[in-house]
Amino acid sequence: MREYYEHEWMPKVMPLGVSYDEFWTLNPRKVNIMVDAYNEAKKAEIRTQNMLFHLEGMYFADALCATIGNMFRGRGQKAFEYPKEPYTLDLEYEDGLDMSDESERDIARQRRNFVTQLNNMFRDLEPVVERKKKENAEH
Repeated sequence: MREYYEHEWMPKVMPLGVSYDEFWTLNPRKVNIMVDAYNEAKKAEIRTQNMLFHLEGMYFADALCATIGNMFRGRGQKAFEYPKEPYTLDLEYEDGLDMSDESERDIARQRRNFVTQLNNMFRDLEPVVERKKKENAEH
């Protein structure tokens, strides 16, 4: 029976910081509670990391729009601007933006325009890339 606990239960609690001696004072109910609490904490940590990575991506997209996007904007189009204030995380967001704020809606429009322009640019470059591939293959 001792082998069963050492091979089945102990590996579940060791990552939680439970010592070998402390393990033998626990019962299966306490072990399950600890494991469940640990798993929930890990899930919350992963959700937080995902949110931060998403936020980082939003800032990166804004930086691209404010630099490269301005290089390819059409005449008469408003220049893309990097946000002057950090994003707040406590409002209702659609794609990370507070859609009740006009400036945020404008940012969303700018992003869509930028992506459309990039797609058009790559579409226009496809024939050039194909021609270059053929030229390189011939040489």
